[in-house]
Amino acid sequence: MFQSAHTFVFCSPAKVLSGNRALENLPVELAGMDACRPLILTTAGLAARGMERIMAAAFADSQLTVGFFAGVPPCPDRELVRALYGLYRDRGHDSLIALGGGPVLTVAKALNIAVSGEPEDLEAAAAGTLESKELRPLTAIPNLDLSGYEMTRYADLASLSLTAPTAIPRLLVLDHRTVPAEDRKTTAAGALLVLTQAVEALLHPGRNHLTDAYAYGATRFIMENLRMVIKNPSDRRRRLALANAAFFAQTAFDNLCGGKIFCLGMAISRRCAISPGLIMGLLIPHGLLMEMDREETPGKDLFLAVGGAEDYALTGEGIGIRKTVDRFVELLLELQSLIPDYPRSIRDIGLKKSDLEELPGAADEITGRGTLDLSEVRYLLDKAWETRF
Repeated sequence: MFQSAHTFVFCSPAKVLSGNRALENLPVELAGMDACRPLILTTAGLAARGMERIMAAAFADSQLTVGFFAGVPPCPDRELVRALYGLYRDRGHDSLIALGGGPVLTVAKALNIAVSGEPEDLEAAAAGTLESKELRPLTAIPNLDLSGYEMTRYADLASLSLTAPTAIPRLLVLDHRTVPAEDRKTTAAGALLVLTQAVEALLHPGRNHLTDAYAYGATRFIMENLRMVIKNPSDRRRRLALANAAFFAQTAFDNLCGGKIFCLGMAISRRCAISPGLIMGLLIPHGLLMEMDREETPGKDLFLAVGGAEDYALTGEGIGIRKTVDRFVELLLELQSLIPDYPRSIRDIGLKKSDLEELPGAADEITGRGTLDLSEVRYLLDKAWETRF
């Protein structure tokens, strides 16, 4: 099972603290990295939910001096990074903490590249030439509102697409207090994005034993916990499981790059301003059906990850992509029943038929993409346009 390459390279530089009161270990971990004046970045929304108070309590007994900036917008730009560069230097900060997902970690990565050298290093990162330059300590404390890039080398800052292996946060802290309950649609979108990254990692031609392990763990965590979190958002144990799944899937993604479902979901999201995970969820069944006739497709492996060991053992012969697709359709239908305004097809999200011609090229420009067969992307779009779940 999970037959992968015998020779491979795998990178996962982050230390992970996950569980109850994980946050209280943060001052000790920072001190171990010779960091004593961290700057915490977050959004106004998360600050309004009491996150500043929670972070202050975690540092209360430490000797560290902490700064707090709660103004990261949904779509940050280079002007914000320039302003924060000045603030960071003027106040003598020596490390960064990104409290939140998506734009918070985008800003934190870009700012870390700038303060660790020169602001011009952002251009080197955009060109993909900032390979091994050591950066300042960066801690990630993401929530469930995810971009898919949090624990990767990638960040999209407005029109600037950054790539730097050393930009991956050194420390990841997952604590139920910093993974608050989100609205149902946000939770579903984040989980489906993670699930897409995991599934495409299990299908990737460059997969190996470690990417399989991370992608398998992410898939199981999503399949076992997503429904229950949607039904009961206050279940902090299951919310934490979804946050862990994001780390697993993003690490596999960072080692392999994204597939056509991920890239196409991102491209459509940028055009329609819809969470990419919701779009990817609609595309997954069609993408998997395209894999059915390929001899190298690991159908049994995929069903083991999606269906779990017990169902895998009961199913016996005939395990394949079709059974996996059925499970995904079941999940989609249940999410649609629980979330009233959940889209039924890509026709329901404001996309025009004429847009389908431009989307393959847009998908080919997504940060972190792998090799795309544009004819397959066009076929996938046509199928997804015709089908309503």
